[in-house]
Amino acid sequence: MTLGYMRWLADLERPGLAGEPETDVLDIGFVPDGARLPGLAALVQRLAERFGDAQGSPPRVTVVVTAALDAASAVYANAGQAETALVAALRDRLAAVDGPTGLTLVQTLPHADPMSAQAVEQANAGVAEAATAAGAVVVPVHRVADLDVLAAGEDFAAVAAALEALGRRDRVGYLWNRLVDLAWAHWQALAPHLATAPKVFLTDLDGVLWPGTVAEDGLPDALTAGGIVGQLGHRVWRQHLAERQRRGALLAGISKNDPAEAQAALNCVDPAVPLAELWAAPDVDKTAATTWALGYFDRIAAHHAAFIDDNPGQQERLRAAYPALHVPAVAATPLLVTDLFRQLHPGSDQPPTTSDLQRTRFYQARRSGELVPEIVCIEDPADEETLRRLAQLHARTNQFNMTTPRRTADQLAALVADPAWSVLAFRVTYHGSDLADEIVGCAEITFAPDGPALLDSFLASCRLLWAGAQRRMFGQVQAVVLGRGVKELTARWQPNGRNETYAQWYAHQQWAEPVPDGAGFSFTGTTVTRDGESPDDLLTVMARYLDATLQPAPETPMQSRVRDSDGATEVLVPGGPATLGLRAEDRAVVRSVFGLDPIGEDPRPVDLAPFWMDQHLVSRDMFAAFLRAADRAEQAAAVDATGEQYVIGPVADARPAFGTGQLPAVVPWIWAQRYALWAGGRLPTEDEWEFAARGTDGRWFPWGAAVPAPPRCLARGSALHTITANRWGTSPFGVQDMTGHLWQWCSGSYRDHPQYRGGDTRANAYFLRATVRPLESAEHCGHLVGFRVVRDAA
Repeated sequence: MTLGYMRWLADLERPGLAGEPETDVLDIGFVPDGARLPGLAALVQRLAERFGDAQGSPPRVTVVVTAALDAASAVYANAGQAETALVAALRDRLAAVDGPTGLTLVQTLPHADPMSAQAVEQANAGVAEAATAAGAVVVPVHRVADLDVLAAGEDFAAVAAALEALGRRDRVGYLWNRLVDLAWAHWQALAPHLATAPKVFLTDLDGVLWPGTVAEDGLPDALTAGGIVGQLGHRVWRQHLAERQRRGALLAGISKNDPAEAQAALNCVDPAVPLAELWAAPDVDKTAATTWALGYFDRIAAHHAAFIDDNPGQQERLRAAYPALHVPAVAATPLLVTDLFRQLHPGSDQPPTTSDLQRTRFYQARRSGELVPEIVCIEDPADEETLRRLAQLHARTNQFNMTTPRRTADQLAALVADPAWSVLAFRVTYHGSDLADEIVGCAEITFAPDGPALLDSFLASCRLLWAGAQRRMFGQVQAVVLGRGVKELTARWQPNGRNETYAQWYAHQQWAEPVPDGAGFSFTGTTVTRDGESPDDLLTVMARYLDATLQPAPETPMQSRVRDSDGATEVLVPGGPATLGLRAEDRAVVRSVFGLDPIGEDPRPVDLAPFWMDQHLVSRDMFAAFLRAADRAEQAAAVDATGEQYVIGPVADARPAFGTGQLPAVVPWIWAQRYALWAGGRLPTEDEWEFAARGTDGRWFPWGAAVPAPPRCLARGSALHTITANRWGTSPFGVQDMTGHLWQWCSGSYRDHPQYRGGDTRANAYFLRATVRPLESAEHCGHLVGFRVVRDAA
């Protein structure tokens, strides 16, 4: 549209229809037969054009004008059983609406005169119940308009002419404004079905979150400025924003205040508004800050953001810079909170998902720079919550949506049950944070009897693309296709006006080719296998790089001895100078192969004294021997701490509760320390553990450059093996089973939790590198952790 938003809004609220919509973006029809409300329909069209998210042909909308049903007149006349007759007539009318497609709105009865008010309220309760049961959406007409307003919607020009002839121009303005309110009510009912709610709310602070101006009035005065009613409006708005945040919207502040003063004010408001980020400075350019904010939230499209500012001039500047940005026309003083709500998408009434509940905490955690996402593919999920989240992604995701299907949870469940389809859900685990696992992407693949597989849909939450998650998801798609014996995968990118990023991404993959009609991209490529994290070809590149850069040290004969306390075999680790962690070129290879940035693995020089280390992990039989030497209280505490993995007999004959005693002991950190002290040693430091695993030649894996795989490393997904099962993956000093079986406790801590190293059978190649330092506690991740003992060499 060529008009600015302020002029557009003024035209909307001026009697008449200056500026009809250029095209009908809705296919609106009214029932029963003869019910026509062209004035209302034109206003709803204008709102849908401005705020809608059109996809394809105009959606069909059927509006049931309940007041036009024959039975409605009896309600207004207070006739007996009128409410029952009206509800029955409405049910019959809803049953006759053509077909299951489209959306049906049911208007409640508007009020007419005080004498019929109670009867109208009772009838509307039945109307709402019948409409909801039929899957229709209720429009609460009685809250915004009376019978006169509805009648004016039939032929407003004729009504206006008649009133002006009587000198009633004030009545013309009143009826028009109420008709506009009625149109807003219809749009609010339509919006959850025809448009996506803002994912990000960018908000000014002064005059929006509180009445006064912090920079001019000071902190106490700004928060209490104005009358009690004005303060109430701001409080209601803050509560509304907090509820939006709880349902997954991101909130960010952009303010011309000192950042410390702005944050102090935010800390004082009740309820506090949980901002994911704050951009504040006395000279901040809000248009530029909006660019920063959209980029910070992973290049989210302006169409999915709203900016709330009480300065009309600033509103116009933002609309000019970002035509797709939602910028409500907010009065400077006071905050007209009802008017603000009316201009915003009402949001979804669906229960929030895990992703919704932790979206703000995700960005707060990511700000630390230590958040490593691990992507896992779930094929053909059947649980309701996962399918509901996939449907939510289909409904919301535009900019990283390849073909823009809008599938519901029921439609996805039908594809899961169809053997010709594969539905994939991509779940992420956030290493480095207490964030819960969540579903961040999905794909649907269809298989023909002969020929290539077709990637029908592929989409991802924009929040994870900064970490290269999309490429890893795509590789897992390829693995599923290959698992069916299909050698070729095809797809076609279809533009939707906001998914240009996908075109760029496909071009970067060097897989995309423009289709002849110019309507997007298609691609065809061979499928590749994966280890769950990286394609085989990239892992091969990594192995070649390691093989070329390794400089093996001269082999020295392994020295070993047996420890008297528990019979463990110890090998000598000679110590000496070395550089642990990763060099800059190593880090670059990790990023290119895995799409993850290694955190906490910076190079660090060490010079270690010689020490003896257990050749094998401590076994369950060995830990049972430790328990037999302990008193009854310590035995009971250990059994409780290890999840009742051990049985204590009547004469302290401790033994493993199940399985072979040669499986590795899995115990909490404190009990690993107690065992090591009983055995006459201690747990290794992180430096000692990494040095014993890698030696001095720069290898990433204990055995050298080869990609982790049997027999050097237990297969991913294996159950626990005996402590001598991994004898082929020996380190340069003869220490066995250092990675790929169990994580292993070290003596120190990292990020305020006991540290552990080594990777287990559930870890992919990224986490099996000997330099990896887990970013979170083992208990949070549910990791199984064993241990080995070291003793200083005399």
